[in-house]
Amino acid sequence: MHKRKARPDPVSCQSCRSKKLKCDRVQPCSNCSARGISCNYLVPPGPQRQAGTPTPPRHSIPELIGRIERLESIILQQTPAEVNSEHASNSHYSRQSNFTSAANDVVSDLHRAWDKESQSLENIGTREDALLPCLSSSLTLRISSTYEILQGQSSTQIPTPAPDAYWTNNNDTVVIFPVYRVATLLFESYESRVNHMCRILHTPTVRSLIKAFYLRLSQREPVPLGQAALLLSLFALSAFFYHPFEGSEVAATEQEAVSLSKSLSKGALDVLDHSRRNTSGTLEDIQAYILMSFVTFHLDGFSARGRILSTIAASIARDLRLHRLDAVDEQTTQSEPSVRVLIDREIKRRVFWHIATSDWLYATISGPQEGMYFIHPNHMRVSLPRDCLDDDAIMGESEETFTGPKPNGMTFFLERIRLAHLCREMADIVPLETSKFLEMPYDRIIAIDKKLEAFISNLPFFLSLDSESRMRSKRFEILYPHIPVMRCSITHAAHSRRCKLHQRFLIRQSLDPRYAYSRRACLESARAVIRAYEDIPGHESPSYATARMGMAIHYMHLAVVVMVMDLCFNRDEADEAEIKVDVRTALKRFQDARGVSPLPGRFLRSLCEILRKYKVYLVVPQTSTTDDAELACETRREMSSFDDQVQSNHYGADADVHGSDVVDPSFDEFWQFVVQSEPNLDSTPWDTMFSALDSRPL
Repeated sequence: MHKRKARPDPVSCQSCRSKKLKCDRVQPCSNCSARGISCNYLVPPGPQRQAGTPTPPRHSIPELIGRIERLESIILQQTPAEVNSEHASNSHYSRQSNFTSAANDVVSDLHRAWDKESQSLENIGTREDALLPCLSSSLTLRISSTYEILQGQSSTQIPTPAPDAYWTNNNDTVVIFPVYRVATLLFESYESRVNHMCRILHTPTVRSLIKAFYLRLSQREPVPLGQAALLLSLFALSAFFYHPFEGSEVAATEQEAVSLSKSLSKGALDVLDHSRRNTSGTLEDIQAYILMSFVTFHLDGFSARGRILSTIAASIARDLRLHRLDAVDEQTTQSEPSVRVLIDREIKRRVFWHIATSDWLYATISGPQEGMYFIHPNHMRVSLPRDCLDDDAIMGESEETFTGPKPNGMTFFLERIRLAHLCREMADIVPLETSKFLEMPYDRIIAIDKKLEAFISNLPFFLSLDSESRMRSKRFEILYPHIPVMRCSITHAAHSRRCKLHQRFLIRQSLDPRYAYSRRACLESARAVIRAYEDIPGHESPSYATARMGMAIHYMHLAVVVMVMDLCFNRDEADEAEIKVDVRTALKRFQDARGVSPLPGRFLRSLCEILRKYKVYLVVPQTSTTDDAELACETRREMSSFDDQVQSNHYGADADVHGSDVVDPSFDEFWQFVVQSEPNLDSTPWDTMFSALDSRPL
């Protein structure tokens, strides 16, 4: 017999039941909604299934158990990508979006934990300090006045320690720090003259560091080697750019400022060498190496010593994993990091991007490193530094509002990063071998040049060289007096790379007219490099004369090489007289700067070597000007000194090939002789010669 069904609970709402109305059994029902009254049920209605909707499938217990086991195997054995792939291919599981997201998070955390455990075992002995005994002698840190530092720098003997010296052993390496008053003056000079060109420090933090460091040093307490090296390198760079004046506690003359810089540089290198031998390196070590590379480049030019210091900084940065600073697996679990953590992370971004951009920029300048870089963009996970000031409480959240780029050092830094990306692309595309270079489609050279040209034309107006932009930026230079130096630096770097791109096509323009574009681009950038110095107020500050040494004057030398090549190979051009004037101006600058640094003298000697090789000599005619006469006499003396050295080392008795009755030609007569000489259509020797001239050892 059929079992009688139990009477169901009332499913209509109370209002419809009382009024004997047909209820649609939803909450609220249509009747209550039309009357605007509350709809109440004795038993809440369940979910209604529309007509025609298929009945959900029923699963047996074994099927449910199988599903659970499958899900467990997915979580425990597969990667998040495999989980997503399987769910996307199955429409039934694709509806489980929340579960998939949670599973991905669980798997990611689990795999990161496993990787950290594995790396902690694999990296034993790779980051800790050396277990071997100390490989260098101990350091002795002293505080002395500027006079004592300069006296010790000129003397070969170690000065007698002062009564309050931090002294341990007579056999130790002595490192001297300036007194606290001089240290604060040097740091103020760094903030006003150098910081905008090298944005790797947080100045409020360094200011506090100086106070704490000198307090510990005066109490003869141990100090971290990284901090000692950082402060010494900062003081050395600041002393090099210091503006001396009579009665100054730092330096009264420019020569004293350079001598003080050299003495502090020696101490910084001693501390860095001791730290490298005995510790694994810190962020302060990296910053010190970067600052010392700046000092070396300005003292020695683009020398091997400066490049080695930059390479060591990159190596320590890699050991500190700065190239993975913003990687997902490097992030901390702290939800709201403190201001100190934000500042440290931002400074690390600046430091690493400075190292990366320097590496890419060096790959497109003449030297042994040309065409090669160490840092690949696919191997780094570091966000760009923010365009903010060091005094902001939270990095990147200044209350000031600006429209467009700000005329500060961070804007210069970000533009330098943009240029570095173009240089890296140029190094990847342009081959070094001349044969392969000439086989390269010329359209690709034009495409790279268009990118460099676009970079130069899209610079912020206060960094542009055109007269309209310079006049527009005059009002900003009152508040930002470092704008001319930043403008000169970024335009020098960009135009020098453009010259380098077209240089090998320049000497072939007379053989192939299609290379006329390269000649035009090359000479345009070379003139821009030489004339950029006119914007720097060198007459207002003697320190700017020193600042023009190093990389800046190296760029000018490369520009002069381009013009010399054009005068030798491309004859009877309409702008020949203008090129001669530019070359004469550059050589005169080399002559005037010889007393500050030996670098300009090396450039003049390189020119004398070329003149000697091709039996071309300079003279002073009766119609020459005073400046031309002085330049010709100076060049003749350089040639004579160089000839004596060559005769004693290489030529012997046959060295006097020009005789003693040489008539001294003028500068204009010299170039007229070169232009009228028989052309040498084989340009391969000239490629080799000018390549050697560009990348001579410094």
